[in-house]
Amino acid sequence: MAHLSDPIRLLIRLDADHNTGLGHAARTAELLRYINHPLDIHICGTGAQLPLFFGEDITHHPLPEQISEVDKSDHLLRMAGEISAHILLIDQPDQTRETWQKYHDSPLSVIAIDDYGGDVQADLIFNGTILDDYHHYPLMASKDHIFCGGDYALFNPVFGEVCHNPAQDSLLIVIGGGERARQWALTLTGEHSPFQNKTIGQITMIVGGAFPDIDRLRTACTKLDISVQQNIRQSDLADLLARHGAALITGGMIVYETLASGCPAIIFPQEENLIREADWFAHNDCLINLGYEGGMDMKLVGQQITLLYKDYQKAVKMAAKGRQLMDGKGMIRAAGEIDNFLSQWNRGKT
Repeated sequence: MAHLSDPIRLLIRLDADHNTGLGHAARTAELLRYINHPLDIHICGTGAQLPLFFGEDITHHPLPEQISEVDKSDHLLRMAGEISAHILLIDQPDQTRETWQKYHDSPLSVIAIDDYGGDVQADLIFNGTILDDYHHYPLMASKDHIFCGGDYALFNPVFGEVCHNPAQDSLLIVIGGGERARQWALTLTGEHSPFQNKTIGQITMIVGGAFPDIDRLRTACTKLDISVQQNIRQSDLADLLARHGAALITGGMIVYETLASGCPAIIFPQEENLIREADWFAHNDCLINLGYEGGMDMKLVGQQITLLYKDYQKAVKMAAKGRQLMDGKGMIRAAGEIDNFLSQWNRGKT
């Protein structure tokens, strides 16, 4: 018989590598900090950076990398049996109808953190994206446990708490995960860099801990007088957004974090699945969108940066619209719903 204060054993499926990026690990780690119910946390995934996001009291189970996601789901469920897990939390892209069905058919309750809708089957679903088209879950009989939209955007609340009071003549560049993000960073600092004329006083570039070619990037940035920081804390990133006049960013969770901070932004949606979101924010006058192809055009990048600083008050008004959409409290709301669910689950076991 379970006691209401007994820890619930939670097994999390999560990767943190250059291909997946570090955003999933960052948001899950932060979400766990806001859950009040005692948890015995186990994480199953790949990526050398993964253990860095979580405390020493969390057990990490490495996952074979060179197997399909379906095989990884089988591995995860075997692991769940071995450790007698109670609940699964899935925050990993590339799930399929088959993997969701496997999790659904298991004896475990499932919490899903998702971004696109579709074939997810879970007891709780959180989807913080702003696109209504990504909020459809046709296999879910009940919609009561689906929490979607900007009110449930899962990023650190610190981004919504900072006061944007920058040195205007400054630019923060934030590079996300994936191959095109890597290419973009190297192109921004390469032969045709828009920063060769040094018209911006202070430029800082942030890359994740899994970024390859870091030595090559540092060398290129040194020539352009660009400061490079790697694998920084969320609170430090929020502070940098508050202190820089504008941000040049890839797509992904950094878009939501930047909007919440109030920093004017230019976005490069580096993956095809980020295009519609970037279009939506640009259409609603929240940021400037370079486009999927345009982001690799250094002439266009330079022009858009120049235009932003030329009419900086317009950029500030644009950023204010974005901040109205993102209050930074989605993480707290989601954790509250999870606590309610865990309490109900525990009562069912007593």
